[in-house]
Amino acid sequence: FGIWYSQELVNTLKNKSTEYVSFRIKVFEANINNPNADIDLSFFFNEVIKGADYPIIYTDTNYKPQSCINISAGIDSTSNLSELSEADSIFLISKLQQMTEENEPIPITYQGAVLGYYFYGYSPVIYKLRVFPYLAIGSASIFILLGYIGFSYIKKSEQQLIWVGMAKETAHQLGTPLSSISGWLELLMLNSKNKEAAVKEMGNDLKRLNKVANRFSKIGSYPELKPVQLKYIIDNVISYFHKRLPNKQKKVVLKATYNTDAAVNINEDLFEWVLENLFKNAIDSIGNKNGLIEINVKGNTERKTVYIDISDNGKGILPSQRKNIFKPGFSTKKRGWGLGLSLARRIIEDNHGGKLILKESKPGSGSVFRIILKI
Repeated sequence: FGIWYSQELVNTLKNKSTEYVSFRIKVFEANINNPNADIDLSFFFNEVIKGADYPIIYTDTNYKPQSCINISAGIDSTSNLSELSEADSIFLISKLQQMTEENEPIPITYQGAVLGYYFYGYSPVIYKLRVFPYLAIGSASIFILLGYIGFSYIKKSEQQLIWVGMAKETAHQLGTPLSSISGWLELLMLNSKNKEAAVKEMGNDLKRLNKVANRFSKIGSYPELKPVQLKYIIDNVISYFHKRLPNKQKKVVLKATYNTDAAVNINEDLFEWVLENLFKNAIDSIGNKNGLIEINVKGNTERKTVYIDISDNGKGILPSQRKNIFKPGFSTKKRGWGLGLSLARRIIEDNHGGKLILKESKPGSGSVFRIILKI
């Protein structure tokens, strides 16, 4: 549409320019054909030709150039065109042929006799307008191409970070239960009296391995969602962490408050994974001090929505880091690989149709992450 409109504008300007030229020549012819007027061709060249801003060549009846303007600086300044160099003469003839193709020459008549012909082109502005839409489209195409290349590079880098992060996350998820099983096997070899306890714990570790396998098998697919009470899921994750918190060189309290018993369609394995990642980040942000992690579940019956707020009293997140925390590969931890929050958001948004946001955070005072799900 832009090209069509600009070309219509150019054609309009061309027609106006031709009408203007024809009008001035008719006025001039009316003056020279007046029996009471003196024939002064110099007036024509001075007032009509030299006052124009478009290329003009005036020829005799044999189409031999007699005068010109706006052709080139060297040719325009030549008083006698017959004295032009061979190169300039060739250039002038080529311009004459170009003008012939663009516009029909206008004859200058005196008392019915043709005195010469008036060849003219168009103002440089018209030529610039003609190519402007193509330049605009070309510039836009280059911009789009560069944007596409940049976007492809970012996506490729993001995919590489995801693959690396997933590999590390897989090793981490499998490493804990495998190390536990190895420990219990070694304990059994040293003392068979611990057989009953060892078998029980090894069974728990095998269940953990099966859960990890199920989690990774659901990535990229559409997992089955079932209505589940959030209290059941959250209490299981808190219980899992309680068994491991005593090993830390600090005291961390996990506290859950439930203000709604609404059931939510979720996938238990994936949703537990989200909570584990959020709890791990909260524990890491607390550092070496005693900490408190609170989980507050509340519902909004009008919007049919459940809010799960996970708050901690850790070091918080700097304002400059907030826009990057959900990007794959971004981590504020020295040993982190920056996949936890990115993976958690993908699971909540892509698999559960909800939202995971950073509700608030103050450096030195902790953070609050919010999960939003539909009832």
